[in-house]
Parts: sequence; structure tokens; C-alpha cells
Amino acid sequence: MAARRSCGTLDDTDMARFEIDFRLDAPGSGGFADALTEDSERMRARVYRKLRLKVHSNAWARINLSSERGRDTLRKVHEECKSGLVVAGAGTVTELLDEHETAAAHWFLLVTRTADDSFSLWDEYPSYKPGSLPAAHALNHTFVSAAFVAAYERLKLRGLSFLRCRNAGRKAGPGWFVALPDHSLGHGLDHPWFERNLWIRDVGDAPAKRTSSIEMGQNCFHQRWLRSDLVLDDPLLEPVLDLFATQAADESNLSGLRFVTVPRFWTETYPDADFAYVPWGEDGPNREGKMMRFRQLMVSRKARQALIDARLFSGKAFLAVRSVALPENHLEVLDKRYDPVPPMYTAEELVALRSKERSLFAV
Repeated sequence: MAARRSCGTLDDTDMARFEIDFRLDAPGSGGFADALTEDSERMRARVYRKLRLKVHSNAWARINLSSERGRDTLRKVHEECKSGLVVAGAGTVTELLDEHETAAAHWFLLVTRTADDSFSLWDEYPSYKPGSLPAAHALNHTFVSAAFVAAYERLKLRGLSFLRCRNAGRKAGPGWFVALPDHSLGHGLDHPWFERNLWIRDVGDAPAKRTSSIEMGQNCFHQRWLRSDLVLDDPLLEPVLDLFATQAADESNLSGLRFVTVPRFWTETYPDADFAYVPWGEDGPNREGKMMRFRQLMVSRKARQALIDARLFSGKAFLAVRSVALPENHLEVLDKRYDPVPPMYTAEELVALRSKERSLFAV
């Protein structure tokens, strides 16, 4: 592997935020299908047992990179791969926030369950089917319960309006609403290890190969999109990249190495509100030509604690994001380059929806 120049290194405090999930395969395996062969299963079982690895499925093991013991275990995995009996098939390095960092975060993504075929934004007016809903106060990224709306008003939180959904089922049920934040949290920032130009070269003309617009900051990426000037002797990157050195050309999620890092946002975009929105997926027309803009709810620290105290959510429902006041010099600030992220509905669309709401519910 070619030498890499330093782009900043990690100390032990930083490394406490990372773990790796990985899969070992038999030599010659060409992807996930080959990973399920008897040879691969036999070889990985031997290594996992020998190294006393924490296994969370038949194929996948996990190592916490927060300690010297974890890093020593990773070195032993590397030695097993050097023996030629197994190869590193796939892995994911995940960045974690500790309790202090989570408590200090300014904004959080509200993580919701998905209720398939229970909500629709595709129709002329948003609808839901009450009989199929799990017990929750927020579902499908942007739908909230009547209890959520009541708590929002009672707690005097700011930054949301609500559009009542039409009941498309045959039975009556509690009301559900589309939560519509007034403000965006911006486009976000790339992780400093990510090379945007390489990524755009590979996926810029292929929306199916990406999970968001190219205008959005990227926090999940394959090793092929790592910056070329990252330092090779980095205490985290060196052993991990060496372990997956032969997989660098494959962008598949099922082979090679991926990084899942904490989302980052520029503090200059932060609104004076308790809620905001960020895109979910990429905006685009449906088959009828209607522009669809799916959004996710962002919650301020104050609102998060208020909703937890109101017993609508547990702390696990909120994913903290990093607040960056001074982006790294090599990063492009996407909020300076692109127009503001539009809301789910334009002003004109919302006027029409409010008219429909009044006719449906006499509000």
C-alpha cells in the first residue's frame, strides 16, 4: 500500500469511539455468496474460537478498538490472515459517542421505527392505516402521534407545525400527523477521512449507488473513497486498512471495508428552534411526476430531554450528531456551495394541503 501523508491522527480518547464488525472467509472467496460455503464457515469458526472473538452471528465478529487489548486482537486476526488460511471478507468500522459526548450534543436525529404500508406520502394527501401501527409516538421518520402533538404544545416547544393525516383504514384510530419543521439543519459536512471527488467520480451519475444527494455531507463510505493523504501509521487506520488491503477496489457493501461515522453539521446553519429537518434519501419525482421530498426530524438538546421527561421516548430514540464550528481546511462547506435544503412541501403545496385538511377535518 502506498504511503499516506498525515491528515491528523487519533489518540486513545478518539479510539474509544470506534469498533469493527468483520467477516473472515476462506481464501478465494468472491463475495457474500462464497462466504456461506462450508470452507468459509469452518475456517472462520476455527479462528473465532481460537481468538475468543465476540461473535454476534455465525459469520460476523466484533472487536472494540477502545483498548490495547482490542487492538492486539486485531493484530492477531491480521496474523491469521497472513497465514493464508483465511482472508478478510468484509468489515465495518463504526464511530461511537460516549455518554459525555452524547450529553453535550446540541442536536439529535430522531430514530423511528418503520411501519411498512401503514403511511403514505405518495398520494394526493398523506394518509395512514391505524390497525397496522406499532406502539410508538414517531414512525417512518416524519409521522408523529396525537400525544406527541399534545406534548409539543404543552411543553411550549418551537419550530414545528403539523398536518393531520387522513385515516385510510376501515377502523377508527388515534390521530397521526406529519411533523413539518420550519427550518433545515443544512447539508451537513463530510467526514474528514472522506474524499468527495472520488465518490462523485464513481456515483455522481448513478443515484442507485448512493443513499443521498451529492449535495449532502457523507458520514458512511467505502474504503475506496478514503482520502489518499490519510496517514498510514495512524494507530487506527494502519491495521484496519492493512487487513482489507486487497479489497480496496470493490465498493460493494458486502465486501471490503466500510466506515460509519457520526453525522456532522456546521453550527452556522443551526436555527433558533427546537426542531429542524434533514433529507432522507434523495429528492425526485414519482411515477406520476410528483416531486417527493422525504425528511427526517432533528431535535434540539432541550426538546430531546423534554420528550424523554414526558415519557414519549427513551434516550435510545435519539442519535447525537457532531457540531462543527470550524470545518477542517480541506473540507468543502456544502452549505456555502448549494442552495438551502427545501422543506418537504413548498409553500404552494402546503397551501393546497391545508385547504384539503380543512375540508377533511373541519379545522
